[in-house]
Amino acid sequence: MPTLATNSVVLDAVMHDMRIPVSNLTERAKIQDVVSGVYADICAKQDWWWLQRTQAQNTTPKIDTGTVSLTEDSTTITFSTAPQQFSANVSVAGYVLSVPGSTPDALALYRIDSHTSGATTATIDAAYTGATDAAAAYRLYRVSYALAAGTAKLLQVRVFGWREPLQRVGIEDINFLQQTQQQEGKPRVYSVFDFVTPNAVSSQRMLQLWPFPDQAYRLEIWYKHQQQGDTSTDLDLPMDFQQVLIYGALARGYAIFLNDLERSSFYQALFNDVIALMANQQREYASDHPGIAIDMRAYRNAPARGRGVRRSLGRFFDILPNVP
Repeated sequence: MPTLATNSVVLDAVMHDMRIPVSNLTERAKIQDVVSGVYADICAKQDWWWLQRTQAQNTTPKIDTGTVSLTEDSTTITFSTAPQQFSANVSVAGYVLSVPGSTPDALALYRIDSHTSGATTATIDAAYTGATDAAAAYRLYRVSYALAAGTAKLLQVRVFGWREPLQRVGIEDINFLQQTQQQEGKPRVYSVFDFVTPNAVSSQRMLQLWPFPDQAYRLEIWYKHQQQGDTSTDLDLPMDFQQVLIYGALARGYAIFLNDLERSSFYQALFNDVIALMANQQREYASDHPGIAIDMRAYRNAPARGRGVRRSLGRFFDILPNVP
């Protein structure tokens, strides 16, 4: 078995085994499609450790300096001073606006649709539903953050200072929390929905947080990297297991191009064996499933036991339970 390091080496090995000249560019392109399909299937089978990535993300402090002028049934708002973060002008597009003193719609949240850094005027996503107020107190929160490009699946989100990861909830649950319990502080709950570019599924997805961050808190985000399924530009497999691409491609290639089901079954069995080995190592090293092992975190945090106290059922011994 040759040393596998590049897509070209994988293609050469597959073509050699199938007795197809590597100079045949037409067949090589077909086999490239097969290898890419096998690679995409492997990546989709599990949350492989070699596809896991981390993203560091700091939350943004709330903005509540000055006042805002709002007009009932208007989407235009005007701040008394341009919103700032750390003494610098910032764009608050995408933030949510809360106007606690608003009547009669005090709990309404408005998303800032458009705003330019340094400007005092902004546009909200729908007309203001409260009474007109030329100098209302307000709070701006950034509750959604762009995930890293290529995020296929969010595995966990951790915030420093808490032992456990943030709790993952669905879209309806986090919307309920944001609408009825408008708390601020260190995030404890998250969900994933919406896109950086609205309605564009090719753009980055958004991490939604609750409670609303009021300060800069550091988050550590673990995610599964999304492979493009094209090994010509995106080959990312541990060296010990790269032969699985050859086995998978040969299992399909013999059946598709040469109609040789016997050899196809032979390589399919090899492919399945290596996939099973990869899965076993994944469970052994990359996933925390303690089984009957002691959870050391709980053990360390458990209160010390005092001296045991002997107790007796007295006259109830051998009587309870009294219902057969």
